[in-house]
Order: sequence, then structure tokens, then C-alpha cells
Amino acid sequence: MKHYFRRYYKQCVLGPLFKLFEAILELCVPLLVAQLIDEAIPTGSVPHIMRYVILMIGVALVGVVLSISAQYFSAQAAVGITSELTQGLFQHILHLPKKVRDSLTSAKLVTRLTNDTYQIQTGLNLFFRLLLRSPFIVFGATFMAWRIDRRLTIYFLLMILLLFIVIGMLLKLMSPYQQRIRQQVERLIKRVQEQLTGMRVIRAFNQSERQQHYFTQVNEQYANEQLTVGRLSAWMNPLTMVIVNVTLIMILWQGGHHINSGHLQQGQLVALVNYLLQILIELVKMTQVVLSTNRAFISAKRIREVLAQPIELPTQAINKEAAAQANNVIRMEQVTFYHEGAEVPALEQVNLSAKQGEFIGIIGGTGAGKSTLVQLLAQLYPVSAGELSIQLDEAGTLAEYRRQLGVVPQQAELFKGTVRSNLLLANPQATQEEMWRALQIAQASEFVSDLEMPIQAFGKNLSGGQRQRLTIARALVKSMQLLILDDATSALDYLTEARLLKAIRETLVNVTVIMVSQRTRTLAKADHILVLDSGRVVGSGKHEELLDTCAVYREIHQSQQGVSA
Repeated sequence: MKHYFRRYYKQCVLGPLFKLFEAILELCVPLLVAQLIDEAIPTGSVPHIMRYVILMIGVALVGVVLSISAQYFSAQAAVGITSELTQGLFQHILHLPKKVRDSLTSAKLVTRLTNDTYQIQTGLNLFFRLLLRSPFIVFGATFMAWRIDRRLTIYFLLMILLLFIVIGMLLKLMSPYQQRIRQQVERLIKRVQEQLTGMRVIRAFNQSERQQHYFTQVNEQYANEQLTVGRLSAWMNPLTMVIVNVTLIMILWQGGHHINSGHLQQGQLVALVNYLLQILIELVKMTQVVLSTNRAFISAKRIREVLAQPIELPTQAINKEAAAQANNVIRMEQVTFYHEGAEVPALEQVNLSAKQGEFIGIIGGTGAGKSTLVQLLAQLYPVSAGELSIQLDEAGTLAEYRRQLGVVPQQAELFKGTVRSNLLLANPQATQEEMWRALQIAQASEFVSDLEMPIQAFGKNLSGGQRQRLTIARALVKSMQLLILDDATSALDYLTEARLLKAIRETLVNVTVIMVSQRTRTLAKADHILVLDSGRVVGSGKHEELLDTCAVYREIHQSQQGVSA
């Protein structure tokens, strides 16, 4: 994370430096006040008094300019560094392998992009502003007090020692709670995401009160952690004030004796009290800096964990050898795949081959491994065992392969914007004619009258079938050699689906199509059908063959025939 600071090196230096100059001027003020009381006021000379007053006003004005400059550079550094860190973190997340993103979960990633980066920004801002100022004033005020009266300075040293002990103990007690608070924020965000995403299901099953109970549990745990930290923080001010006020009493008491004995002047005692109050204020500020820096350090550690994850390299070479030897576009040999932490494989010893222009169907019950197989073909996951080989023209790397690949996911995902902006995601250079051609093939031109038609986030202003057809059109905008449809027509009626498949087969003649579907009727004209059950291939062949030889396929077909009847 060090390289994020390099661009703002000047601001990182100037912010604390201006604060240091301001602190030097602030240390001079009590001395001017002491001289005003001890030297100018006793003479009764108004010009002499006014010189001190004007001098203190000048010092204050210069201090204001220095303070504003320090605030400006500190804020510029904190905001700039955090902005680039957030941008870099987002870019890193976009390039993480899907397996890593699954393990991190979206709630953790959202927390790191929002709450954690904000904590870093706040911590950096305070750190740059008070890094040099607070320690300099604490020790500088102690030194100036030592110059005025060495015996009374002992009380200053004892006070500083006690305050450091109290502050250190409280910070040590609060540190583990700060870590748990960050974890509770992640749980809270995850719970909110689940409930907002599944709002229709929650209402449909009348589970609002139950979900409210779950949210209340997580929220109360978060609140309890915050209250614990708040209670510990609440001890900071009273303990600090007790120590400082006791010290103040001792200084006034002993200072009075020193004045009576002639060893100390009244103005000097006022200066000592001012230095004492300066130390108090700066120690409180140092406490805030340490607390904020501690939170920022915890957040930075969590962000570093994400940045340490290896990214997916677009230049990574894909395996082509086995497919090329057999003149196939895709060849899978004894492929087995385990999800992270799973004991049972999602796919086991799967064999599949597809030549150019073939229409391959994949069918199976729920949890059979269909979507997992699609994700392996899209190179989103590496296989755990076996060999997956892919041979496409001019596709030797992962990035080149995906440029030749069109994927329509099981869940239609559209982005806020227009029809045009969503189609251009697949091919930014697509012409208007190419976009309309894709819409016509996907049977979406019947409800899209204008490419500037607005699309809400997640396509909320469209029906399920319309979302699926737009998602298919987005994949068809680009030129490709391999098209994967992962149950992409489940929301379409039979007639629209039949028109769609007919248009795809007539238009994309040389494109290999792999289609996952729950309907045997949809795959009836496929060149080859793969039947999955519990991650294993239990049938392979054409529609008529599978009806005779595969009990699972026959059962699926008969159940659908019965429903349609």
C-alpha cells in the first residue's frame, strides 16, 4: 500500500510541518502573557501594553494561516490517498478469481470498500494534522515550564506519566472490541443484503417478523460492542480531568508559596497554568489520534488481506492440446471439481466433447452440477482433477478466449442505464445495426422500440422473460465461436423459446452452442445431450436415444409431458 502515498508525498510532509510551526507559535503565547502581566501592566504604559497585545494578535493571525494551510494539505493527502486506495481496491476486486470472491463474500468486500476506507481516511487526516503538533506541544510545554520553575515541572512530568498509563490501558482494552466491531459491520451488511434481495420472498411467505428478529439480533450484537467501546471511552475524560485538576491544584498551591517567597512571579504562574492546559488539550487530541489510527490500522490490515489475494491473469495460457488433437472446440476428460471447503465433489469424472457448430444440451435435476459445469467451461474456476482443453481460433490466453465466448448466466443481470449501454457491455464497438440484429435474434425487438429505452438497476422495470431476452441479446452482440446458455430461457414461453433457438441455429451456423435447460422439449433437437445427476454423467446421446437408455432423462421427460398434458 506504500505506493498510494508517493503521489502525495509533498502534502504528507507539508501538513505536519505547518502544524509544527503553528505549535511553536502557540508555545510562545504563554510567555508573552507572562511578560504582559509581569512587565507591561505594572508600568501602566498603554503603548507598552499595546505592543504586547498587537504582538499576540499577530501571532494568532499567523497561527490561523498556518493552521488553515496544514488542514488543507492534510485533507488533500488523506482524501487523495484514500480515493486512490479505494479505486485500486475496486480494480483488484474486479480481477480476483471467482473462487476468491466467493470465499471473501460480497458483504466483506462492500465493508472494505466503504467503512474500512472511510476509517483510513479519518485516521490519516488526524495523523497528518497532529503527528508533530501534539507530541511537540506536550514536551515543548514541559520544557518551557522547566525553564520557568524546575521544581513545579515535577508535577508536569508526573501528570504526563499518569495520563500515558491511563490512556494506554484504555486503548489496550478497546482494541479487541474495535476489531469485533468491524466484523459485526460485515454481518450487518450481509443480513441487510439478504433481506433486501429476498424482500419479495419474505413478504410472500409472511416472514417479515422473523427476518426482523434476525436483523434485531445482529444489530443488538453490533450495538453491544459499540456500547462497550463507548463505556471504556467514557472513562477517558473524567480520569484525565481528575489527574489534570489535581496537578493544577498542586501547581497553584505550590506556586502561591513560590510567589510569596519571591522565587516566582504572577505572570509566570499564569504561564505555567496555560502550559498545563495546553498539555491537557494535546493529550486528549493524542488520544483521538491513537484511537483513530488504531481503527485505521485495523482497516488497513483488512484491506491488505484483499490486496494480497492473487488476481486472475488475462495473459494466462489456456489448455488447447487435447481439444486440438481431437479436432474439438471443447474436450473434458475425467474432470472433477470441488467447491471451497466441500467434502463431496460438485462434478465427478465428467467427459464432454463438442465440435465447431454443434448444439450441445445439458440437463439434470436440481444440484446436478449443471451451472458448475458452465462455470468451468467459462474458465471461472480451475478444475480440481482431470483435464479441460479448449481450442478456438486466435484464443491462446484467457482474455482472448473470453473475447470469443458468449455467456448468458442463469440469473439475468442488467445494469442501470439504457438498452444501448447494456448491449455495449459485451461489445463497446458494436454498431446500431449489430445491436438490432442481436435484439431480433433474441426475440427482444418486439418490446424494445428504442435503443435509448431506460433500464433500471437489475432490470426491475422489465418482466423476467424480457430480462432474459435482453441478456441473451447482450451476448449475441459480439462475434463469438462459443455460446453458453445457462438455463437462459427458463422464463420464456415455449413459442418464444422455439423462435429464439431457431434464430440462433440459423444465424450462428459456425458457433458451438452449449445450452443448459430443465426442459427436454428445448433440447430435443440438440446434436448431443449430457445428462447429469449428483455431479456425475448418467446419460449421453440424442433425445430419442436417451429416452430408451437413460432412466433419469426419461423420468424428467415423462414428468414434463404429464404437466403439459
